[in-house]
Amino acid sequence: MSQHLFITGGSGYLGQAIGQRLLRAGHRVSSLVRSESGAKSLSALGITPVLGGLDDVASLDLESYDGVIDTATADHAPSTAAFLSALAGSERPFIRTSGTGVYTDLGGGVRSEVVYRETDRFTPAPVVSARYQSDELVLGARDQGIRTIVIRPAMVYGDGASEQLPLLLRYALRTGRSIYAGSGENRWSNVYLYDLAEFYLLALEKAAPGSVYNIASGECEMRSIAEGIAEVLGLGEAEGVHIDEARAELGERWVDVALASNSRVDSTSARTDLGWAPVGPSLLEDLVRGSYRRVWASKGDPHDHVTAKG
Repeated sequence: MSQHLFITGGSGYLGQAIGQRLLRAGHRVSSLVRSESGAKSLSALGITPVLGGLDDVASLDLESYDGVIDTATADHAPSTAAFLSALAGSERPFIRTSGTGVYTDLGGGVRSEVVYRETDRFTPAPVVSARYQSDELVLGARDQGIRTIVIRPAMVYGDGASEQLPLLLRYALRTGRSIYAGSGENRWSNVYLYDLAEFYLLALEKAAPGSVYNIASGECEMRSIAEGIAEVLGLGEAEGVHIDEARAELGERWVDVALASNSRVDSTSARTDLGWAPVGPSLLEDLVRGSYRRVWASKGDPHDHVTAKG
């Protein structure tokens, strides 16, 4: 049955993919957007823009929507609380996008053998504890008459974009170095963008109230990712650096929480409970031979007027 769904982050990397998948499934989609230019982009995609930001959620009229999917950020607690307040007693779905970053171990580039399932008890690192608390708030709101669902995507890749991969690619282009922290043996689970978008549709259709899902279809060492980036950009060997240098070059929070940590998850529940069946290429396939090569390789071409700086 066709529904009218409200999403946040509809003009973003993940939000666009989810919005397009919902449209192809026959749903109507409206999205919160902050600018007129963003509104025009959404309209071109067939998504109805609603001007405003996350700070405006409490003033939005959500009565006409059959459900809400929040993809904008996992770290804006006031808007999460406002959505739950507006949906209380409606039995409508609220899908929160969190991330497997809640499992980060601040591993410093050292591999961990721990693989998390959704039912595992754990204490999140202080740097991600607020995100985890918002997850728990959403899950608990099932008792308030809301069909709450928390989705924790692993490292997302596809279409030559995401967060971690472009950060590393831009650094390598700027400096002529593809680096990883320490031994680079730390591992993150990962998921292809359009396989992830497919899961959002499945969750909307089938997930039970108060459910949480870790979403990944593979995993990779950060050293292997750095080696793939070096290959794509023609930089020779990837280079391991001390974690303090990695922090100085790439940002302390990025390095500690993501690039030098472990976040390994099991996604059996997504497959068995909802029938999720990912089909996309692996991260390294898409990086070395797929969308990232198409998007990024030419950026290092001197004929493209991009010069690496030492």
